[in-house]
Amino acid sequence: MTFHDLPPDWPTRSLADPLFAADLLDLCVSDADRTTGGLSFLLCRGDGSLAQPVFVGDIPHETALRETVSATVLSCVTLAGIGGVVIGIARSWGLVSDQDRRLHQHALEVCGRALVDLHGTFVVTGAGVTHLPVARGCGPARTSRERS
Repeated sequence: MTFHDLPPDWPTRSLADPLFAADLLDLCVSDADRTTGGLSFLLCRGDGSLAQPVFVGDIPHETALRETVSATVLSCVTLAGIGGVVIGIARSWGLVSDQDRRLHQHALEVCGRALVDLHGTFVVTGAGVTHLPVARGCGPARTSRERS
């Protein structure tokens, strides 16, 4: 998928679909962002559609990555109309690492406590986008409909 062949209804599609979320991350995270490294957040409306992409670059170490995830997720709680997030761990190359898995687990826990739907965590590199799966029953604590 490219900007030239996005489906006409892409703004209304839910990022809870991991294939669509991966495609959108691949479009939103530039080559320069991948080279710099950092975190990409796709802030989502209650229906899962994209509200705003955000990129935080040049995060120096694992603790700072965790703090950035926590701060961004907690900010979602205060932003009107934001009910979910997709997280992309951006870097120039490499396979999924233990650090990525720990950050993904942290995101699951923070989103669960904040009642923010985590639609997915992905590793975004120059080679593509890899979805980090969750075990059955370990997804968002509640859906937007259940919170209402």
